[in-house]
Amino acid sequence: MSNLRVSLAVVITMFAACGAPSTAIAPSHGAAVEGAGLNIRSITTVAAALNEPLALSGIVASPLTLVRSDSGEQRMRQVLTGAGGDEILRIENSLDGSLRLVVRSGVPLEGGEVTQSSAIARALGQLMRLGLEIPSGGPSVSTAAGRVIVAWTRQVRGVSVPDDGTRVVLNAAGALVGLSIEESLLAAPPAHIAQSDGALRAASLLLPSSTTITEGPTLSWTKPTDVNGEVTSERVPRRLAWCMRGTLHDGTAVEVQLDAGTLALLGWDSAP
Repeated sequence: MSNLRVSLAVVITMFAACGAPSTAIAPSHGAAVEGAGLNIRSITTVAAALNEPLALSGIVASPLTLVRSDSGEQRMRQVLTGAGGDEILRIENSLDGSLRLVVRSGVPLEGGEVTQSSAIARALGQLMRLGLEIPSGGPSVSTAAGRVIVAWTRQVRGVSVPDDGTRVVLNAAGALVGLSIEESLLAAPPAHIAQSDGALRAASLLLPSSTTITEGPTLSWTKPTDVNGEVTSERVPRRLAWCMRGTLHDGTAVEVQLDAGTLALLGWDSAP
């Protein structure tokens, strides 16, 4: 269901492999976005701070370009490319200068088997090396496509924000592949949060009488959806909602999201 699907776009991007660097950075002749990037950390500064410094001779730094993240945030992107035009390093900063994404290309899959505790320690070391905030709480550690992913889920007022948080991707030997920081725009929480039993009663008035509630109500920061269960816009702030999942009489799974304060319907999603 739409607000429960974990976006893999950032992780997949990190896995992209490009050619190795050749060997002082040549200037790029492209035009940067006018008036942007005044507080943005240079990609060469990030490259110098990496655990395994890049060989910089013959590398070209691209101009800043304006992009938008999966969460709808505007960012400034810069890329280092080698003599053959292959990407070596990519970074993205928010417009206030906060580093949001680092992607290194050509990091080998092989080379060891880092333990969970070592992966967390190495991830923390990379965050400190780049001067990034250390997330609160304990991270999860998982593996995918030969990479080790150390992830901290963003929590706001004690409630998780789906798909948000800090992720550090390492190879099997613990070398940095990339990292990402996602912070979706959030609406102000309601002054008063309705009780869960009230949310359940409100949902029962909206759902067919034959619906069986299988999960919830649980609080979540959710994106409002349209009648087809599609997110209305990535730029619309997430709202604190009571979420419930159930099953219709024909076996169709359904999810409903209600505003945590007013219990107004925010979203409805079903899948065969």
